[in-house]
Amino acid sequence: MALSATRSHGQQDGPQDQSFNVLFEAVSIGEQTSANRLVCSPISINLAETDGRVSDDIIRFYGTMAETGVGLVTIGASAVSVEGGSTANGMHIGPARYEDGLKRLADTIRQNGALSSAQIFHVGAQGNTHYTGQPVLGPSAYTCPDIGIKARPLEIPEIERIEDDFAAAILSGLASGFDFVEVHVAHGYLLHQFLSPFFNHRNDAYGGSDENRLRIIRQIADKVTAKQGDAFKRVGFRISGGDFTDDGMTIERNRAFVEMMENLGAAYWVVSGGIYETAPQKYEEMKSGGYYRWAAELKAFANAPVVAQGGIRDLRQALDIVNTGQGDLIGMAQALLADPDIIKKTFYGQESKIIPCLECSRCRYIKRVDLTFDCVRPDGYHPGNDKWKLTVPD
Repeated sequence: MALSATRSHGQQDGPQDQSFNVLFEAVSIGEQTSANRLVCSPISINLAETDGRVSDDIIRFYGTMAETGVGLVTIGASAVSVEGGSTANGMHIGPARYEDGLKRLADTIRQNGALSSAQIFHVGAQGNTHYTGQPVLGPSAYTCPDIGIKARPLEIPEIERIEDDFAAAILSGLASGFDFVEVHVAHGYLLHQFLSPFFNHRNDAYGGSDENRLRIIRQIADKVTAKQGDAFKRVGFRISGGDFTDDGMTIERNRAFVEMMENLGAAYWVVSGGIYETAPQKYEEMKSGGYYRWAAELKAFANAPVVAQGGIRDLRQALDIVNTGQGDLIGMAQALLADPDIIKKTFYGQESKIIPCLECSRCRYIKRVDLTFDCVRPDGYHPGNDKWKLTVPD
């Protein structure tokens, strides 16, 4: 159940330490209201069925995240195309065959007290055929150093098909009952690749100028609004504040994209950074507070609320970010895995009992040879553990 400054589990009104009140204020996101400013950031756990359908492990995990006290739970990236996933056990979205599981997932999150957002993506030129059995495709030829597979440049009919896939995924996510859909335009994934001169070396209608590099997203937007005119009031976007490459994305380079989507009613923004080959720089920037400075830079011209996230380990850090104007909402991930009760312990004045994240990366399945997801903390979240009681609809 999402905790708030005026309502809790019947034990008290507002957090015991009143300085936390600002974190537990209700906040408007698009046309929805979140009970507080806390967001479970998208965590991909690689536990979907091999055909991309929602599994019981997926239901259990995100249901547990809804029970932590956050106002909004974001589902880790679901692939919009057959070749768009990063592993064989990633979630997929778009075709009708996935909707029963997605509806059950959205219902589970709602019944456990939080809003929900389904993040969607296409892995693009950072794909790995050894994990997926699918070809690696991108706007231009590119070889990710950590993977070693050269991406084939997409033909225009293929781009148009992927535009259709993204549009279908957005509409399916909303129809399945998610409060929002979050489009992933960061981390070097396909839409990011089209926007970035670092990746995009095309000289046709999809490259060569800022306007052309935006074309794929403009086309997706047109295809969505043709079927549901106000859809983008329920769509958020994750963008890159910095890629640590020459000609990479920055907040300023994203300005035209941000303004275009806000004209359509964009619900919220999330700021991240880096691509696969610059991961070391990404984590250094995160630790130095660079992600929050990027969020503040975006807040200076964006109208929709901005989620500041990246390495936030406790609510006192979150409070400082909000109080200094660096974010409207706060995204947390690893801290919720290490101690799913971290928000409740803070709310009820039990901070000394919090189990901190060790920052060991055991939960980052993509860094492991066996692609498994887990937490090393004995009392942290573990797949298959029924310690947390959930309301799970049939």
